[in-house]
Parts: sequence; C-alpha cells; structure tokens
Amino acid sequence: MFSISALHVRCGFAVLFALIAFVDCATGCPAETADERWKSNQLESVAKAITNAETESERLEFVARQEWLRNWKPGKMPPAPVDAPDVTQRVVEPDLEELTKPMSVKPEIWRQMIGLQRRLREIDTMDQRKPNLREVVKLTRQLDQLLSDQLPDSMQVLSHPLGWMLAHARYRYGRALAYRELPDVRDKWPIVKVEQHDERLSRAYERLVELTDGKRVEFILLDDRMLRRSGQRGRALQLLELNREAIEPKWYLKKRRDLLKELGWEPPHLEAAKLYREAGYDD
Repeated sequence: MFSISALHVRCGFAVLFALIAFVDCATGCPAETADERWKSNQLESVAKAITNAETESERLEFVARQEWLRNWKPGKMPPAPVDAPDVTQRVVEPDLEELTKPMSVKPEIWRQMIGLQRRLREIDTMDQRKPNLREVVKLTRQLDQLLSDQLPDSMQVLSHPLGWMLAHARYRYGRALAYRELPDVRDKWPIVKVEQHDERLSRAYERLVELTDGKRVEFILLDDRMLRRSGQRGRALQLLELNREAIEPKWYLKKRRDLLKELGWEPPHLEAAKLYREAGYDD
C-alpha cells in the first residue's frame, strides 16, 4: 500500500483543472473567425511594410492602413452617421446674384458670371453631372477663369464671400475633370491626351489648395480623390473616416466600399458593400 502526499494531490488537481479548461475552451470559447485571422495577418504584413518603407510618404500610407485595420471590428463596421452631413461645418457656395458687384468688374462680365453659375446649378448636380459632363467641364473652367481674372486680389481670399465663390468654382472644375476618369465616362468620352489631362487636373487641384490653404470639409471628396488616384488609398480611407460627419451618406458608404476593394481587402470590402446595399443605394 502506498501513500499520496499533499504535493501529489495538488499537482493532480492542477492537471485536472487544466484539462477541464482545455475541454471547455475547445467546445465553448469563441474561436477566432476567418475575418479576424485575415485582420491579424494583414496587420502583420502592414507592420513589416512600415518598417521597410523607403520614403516618409510611403511610411505614412502604411501607417494609415494600419490605423484603419486596428479600428475595424469584423461584423461591426459602422454605417454612415445618421445626421450627416453636418452642414454647420460647411460654407455653402454664395449666390452671385445676391452679392455686390465689385467696381472693377464690368456689368456684362458680372452678368456672364451669374449666367454661368445659374446654368451650373442646373447641370452640375448628382443626377445631371455625368450626362452633361462636357458642358460642365467647359462652364466650370470659364467661371474659374473669369473669377480669377476679374476679381481683385483682396477678394480672392476666404475672408470674402467672392473668395468662397472662387473656391467653389475651382472645386467644380477639379471635380468635373476627376469625373472624366470614371470608367463609364471614359467609355463614352475617352481621354486621348492622358498627360495633358493629368496636368490640368493636378493644376486645378493645386489652385484650389492654394486658395483654401489646405483641406476644407466642403471639398474633402476631391482631396480624397486626389489621394486615391496617386495610389495613397490608405490615406484616402483615413481622410474619409476623419470627415465622415461632413459627407453625404451615399458618398461616404460608396467611397469606403470602393477604397477597400482597391486595397484588395476582401473581408472589410464585403462588409462595406453589404452596408451600402442595406442603406438602399446602388451604382
């Protein structure tokens, strides 16, 4: 007959409890989902890319991707904000007809500006922009040029209503040029001189940024587009999320979905596409 020491008893219980915990976890603990495994793998890959980045721009791009991935909870992606867009954050395009004509601008030129704005408000809309894009490009360029040439320098600042008129005109022009790059638009109106188009769009955007001295919520979708077309999709996604309260719900949901697809991030892309459909939108 042999005796069992207290140490043996304690060790036996420890092994028993460990086995019970293992069985319980194997049968009842929530296992890591496929999407969570994908996220972990992607974060590991992005961390390596940050370490190996050769330029500061490249590093910032991967840092932006890392930040978005860390914030994403599979199955819990947020919808568009209920109260978006927050119009209190925006300065709307002034109505030229309600502004005082500068003394240096001839009456016929002022009337021409008013006519251009009036026509653009009819055709440069969500529904009418694509079918009227040739005219939109032409008229936005004319209005931008007239305002730039005719307004005194003292009025080409955001502290003056006409400065905001000029900013919105430059945004309209840049947006119209960016629309030319959409696949369904290019099919009907091919961009023959690609380098010339790139130069025009880049210059239009530069002139807007020069006037606004950086990013403004009113023009955030063009800022986002320019990042996206330069391959900085992580930073475009980051910018989109930071300004989600100021963006129309359809555009926020659509651009988030499209950016995730372009990044090749299938699990969050599928979730974003589902939220876009559930919101009642289609392409």
